[in-house]
Amino acid sequence: MKVLRMAVIGLGRLGYVHAYNIKHSIKANLVAVCDMDEKVAVRTSEELECAAYTDIHQLLKRKDIDAVCVVTPTACHFESVAAVVKAKLPLFCEKPLADNIADNLKLAKIIKESGIKFQIGFNRRFDPDNTTAEKMIREGYIGKSVFFNAFSRDPFPPPLWACDPGKGGGLFIDMLLHDFDLARFFMKDEAESVFAREANLVVNRKGIKRFADNVTVNLKFKNGALANFHASMHAGYGYDVRSEVFGSAGNLIIGSLNRTETTLCSPDKGITRLQTFKPEGKMPHFMIRYKEAYILEMESFIDSIINDKLITVNEEDALKAFNIAIAASESAEKGIPVFLDKK
Repeated sequence: MKVLRMAVIGLGRLGYVHAYNIKHSIKANLVAVCDMDEKVAVRTSEELECAAYTDIHQLLKRKDIDAVCVVTPTACHFESVAAVVKAKLPLFCEKPLADNIADNLKLAKIIKESGIKFQIGFNRRFDPDNTTAEKMIREGYIGKSVFFNAFSRDPFPPPLWACDPGKGGGLFIDMLLHDFDLARFFMKDEAESVFAREANLVVNRKGIKRFADNVTVNLKFKNGALANFHASMHAGYGYDVRSEVFGSAGNLIIGSLNRTETTLCSPDKGITRLQTFKPEGKMPHFMIRYKEAYILEMESFIDSIINDKLITVNEEDALKAFNIAIAASESAEKGIPVFLDKK
């Protein structure tokens, strides 16, 4: 089997995770890394034994790169993604595709027209608990899905750029984008309308326009099903990510306060716990909680290239989740429901 030669662009907290996984946990070769901070690029390249770059265009001149992973800050995605697409290399890109609707549409268009293999980084689809739940929903364990509920609570605020709605999108884009995609993944339907609220109640981030440390979103799907979301960035007790899918014949609960698990609630079987991982002390942060998911999503991307398989989470999924996030942000700003078909 061919071993893919890969490059990682952007070496922040998650970019480093992907570079490390490619080097140590995935059957692929890490050829080069790139970051605008030369010290970061050189330090990472020395640790992971690969070439270092600060200029993406210089990196893409190499002839020994088979695929690229883009993990730059959201506001820098457009240039990075466009450059990789122009080089006609398979591309894995962390969410979101871009930081505004216009650039999302442009990038989705050029990606589709290029014909390259493209995967967006919705890692939660690859988390074993979530894949188990999705399979059970498809197999009818809870009947018709009528309600999705999700909590995403960070133990501390993200980097400043991610807090800023004008740069990283704030909680609606930086965090809840994963939950919006997971809702589509589980419910197999598209959003019709959203109503959102935002507040700054605990965290001090003076100087950031429309900064919010807590947000809620109510969503209605086209088939009539409902969803509710809460995101926060001050859950000091740990990383608290839970969701549930309530159906006509039962309920699936994914995650709990001190462990990861999938729990089936049904009239005939009562309560059945299907998988469990219990960390020591506080719930782990996202890089630990989804450690396996990050590896599995990259393995899926590599497998799609080597064996020419269809990628199941692509630019269309990126665009649809982003549309929900933008509608939620608009709703919170204006205090009114926003209908997606009219956007």
